[in-house]
Amino acid sequence: METKIKLVTRTLSASIAVISLLSSGSALAAFKSWNPNWSSLTNNVDRAITSGEKSAMVNNVSNGTIDTRGTQINVNNSDVEKTGTGTRSVMPNSDMKWHNPFGSTYSTSPSTRWYQKDGNTQVFRIFPGDQNYYGTRVGAGRSEAFAPNHLSTVEDDGKTMTFSARFRVAKHNGGKDVMLFQSKGSGLNTQDGTYPAWGISLWVEKDGDIILVKRNAVFSQNTKIDTGYNVGQSFNLRVTDNGYNYKAYINNVEKASGTWERGDTPTVARWGIYVQGGENGILSGTVNDEQIVYVSGARVELN
Repeated sequence: METKIKLVTRTLSASIAVISLLSSGSALAAFKSWNPNWSSLTNNVDRAITSGEKSAMVNNVSNGTIDTRGTQINVNNSDVEKTGTGTRSVMPNSDMKWHNPFGSTYSTSPSTRWYQKDGNTQVFRIFPGDQNYYGTRVGAGRSEAFAPNHLSTVEDDGKTMTFSARFRVAKHNGGKDVMLFQSKGSGLNTQDGTYPAWGISLWVEKDGDIILVKRNAVFSQNTKIDTGYNVGQSFNLRVTDNGYNYKAYINNVEKASGTWERGDTPTVARWGIYVQGGENGILSGTVNDEQIVYVSGARVELN
């Protein structure tokens, strides 16, 4: 009996320690030895629709009640983190927020299934089946970091937002085109009620080509620009955007420039993985067919 009591006590203590470490964001207990598929992950988890349900979901993810840990990814830092951009430290957590299928504005990311950091590299991951479960929108599987509004710009405010980082698509699902970066108007333009969203973006296409996309008012007429890079290759991206005019550079070579009307909507930088397309925005395959993207030395500056 004494042995059993000691065993139960140790197990309970270990469980409490895991929850505590998860809440504090410690990497020590933030990983597990396997990645559950989407149906297992959402077993006994309902879609959060109301504000109360959304708040409860975020709390339950943050404290580990909803277990969104995943396997640990060991980045080959010496190979991935190169150039002055890739070798620098990532911007402070206090200047970032995170968006994953179980919440759109995490101040810290407790979900190593979707996000983790190794050295100067942020690791973003989305699995087949993953989709938005926070609100009514279906599909739209994503794992993104973004700079909040104190690092945003609005047309005619005299400021320019600059995003820069080194990218590598480390593993490609290949079932969908996947967005890697967007310079995005956040919220509604109160001048005309439109939702302007992104003007310039970076994608990996199904065939593995990395492209820049300039948005057109007619979405089917978007301009695609081949960067010359593919899955498994590293490159630096830099985007400047003043809320109306933008430019995008690959390895310091200008590849795209243009304008996108956003009115009084703040423009923010978002990066990671976004499977756009509503109910079609879900990767197919097994849990071993995940999408993984490395982003090293990410910084957002406002001047």
